[in-house]
Amino acid sequence: MPYLGNEPGAITDAFTQSFTGDASTVAFTLSQASTTNSVFVRVHGVMQRNGTDFDVAGVTLTFTTAPPAGTNNIVVQFFTVGSVQEIAADAVATAKIADSAVSTAKIADNAITLAKLAGGTDGNIISFDASGDPVAIATGSDGQVLTSAGAGSPPAFEAVSAGFTQTAEVATTSGVSVAITGIASGVKLIIVMLNNVGNGGGDFKLQIGDAGGLETSSYDTKGLDIQGSTGTHTNATDGWLIEEQVGGGCSFTGQIFLTLQDASNNHWVGTGNFQNGISYGFTGGDKALSAELTQLALLSASTFDAGTINVLYL
Repeated sequence: MPYLGNEPGAITDAFTQSFTGDASTVAFTLSQASTTNSVFVRVHGVMQRNGTDFDVAGVTLTFTTAPPAGTNNIVVQFFTVGSVQEIAADAVATAKIADSAVSTAKIADNAITLAKLAGGTDGNIISFDASGDPVAIATGSDGQVLTSAGAGSPPAFEAVSAGFTQTAEVATTSGVSVAITGIASGVKLIIVMLNNVGNGGGDFKLQIGDAGGLETSSYDTKGLDIQGSTGTHTNATDGWLIEEQVGGGCSFTGQIFLTLQDASNNHWVGTGNFQNGISYGFTGGDKALSAELTQLALLSASTFDAGTINVLYL
C-alpha cells in the first residue's frame, strides 16, 4: 500500500557503523556527532531503547550495560546534528506540529525580527498590563506626551501643559475691591502682580476664595513695611496684609506668590514683596479654603486711585 500523508523532509548525512562487543566496553566512538534520539542501535539484532539502554553525547555512544562479546555484533545507524532538512516555509501550515508545542527554549535569543511580529496600528506602543501580558497603548495626538499612571495602570498619551495662564489687567482706579475670578481647576501656583497700585495711603489685603465666595477669616498672615531704618509690622486674620504706612500719592509695585501646599484641605501658603519709591512692603502667611480655589481679590482700606492688577497661574 502506498504511503499516505505529508511528504517527509529529506534526510541527509545518514551513517551506519559496526562495533565488536567484548562484554566489558560500554563506550564507543561514532564517526560523526549525533544525539541520543537520532541513533538506532541493535545488539545481536535486538533493538536497544534510546535513553534507557544507551545515550549519545557528541561522538560518544555509551551503553548502560556492556554489550556481549561478538564480532561486529553492534550495529549503529545514526544521523548527524542538523541532518534533517528544514520544513519549507509553505509547508508549515500542514506540518504535524501540535498547538503550543514550540517553547521559548526552542527559539534563539534575538531570533524574532520586527517583520515576524503581528501587525498593529501606526503610532501604538507596546506595554504590559497588570497581569504582565503585552498590551498596545493607543496612539496619541500630535504634541501629546506619554505619561505614567503608576503601577497597575497602563501609560497614556496626554496633552502637554500649556504653561502659565495670564489674566487680563484690571484697573485699580476706583472702589475698594478688585476681583480676579474664573481661575482654572487644578491650579497649584498663582502669582498676583501689582503695577503701581495706589489708594491714597491705606493698607491693602489679598483674599482668596472658592466657588462659595471669598473667605474673610482664618488667615494667619503678617505684613511688614520698612521705611529707612524703621519697620512696622502687623498681624492679620482677614487676608495677606500689605502695609502702606506712607502718605497719599504713593503706589505699590510687586507680587505675591501663592502655592498649594496641601491639596487635600486646599491649604495655600503665600509670600510677597513690594516697593512704592519710599518704603518696602512684605507679606507672608497661609490659609486653608473650604474648597478648590477659583478666585481672589485685592482689598483696599481706602478707595483705589491708580494702577492695575493681574494674575499668572499654573
